[in-house]
Amino acid sequence: MEMSNLVLTAISTVGFPIVVAAAMFWKMNKQDDDHKQEMAKVTEAINNNTIALTKLIDKIGE
Repeated sequence: MEMSNLVLTAISTVGFPIVVAAAMFWKMNKQDDDHKQEMAKVTEAINNNTIALTKLIDKIGE
């Protein structure tokens, strides 16, 4: 009976941190993917604004 308590204690002590580390790894990867998508949209908006400003400068310069 003593050995089973030792095994259960080891699993609960080492198992929980491993599960939490895996969950954090998954969350960080998901956040990285979401951030890449957001930055692609921001980059597109900046490019569109640059084009619009260039057209405005051309119009004002005429």
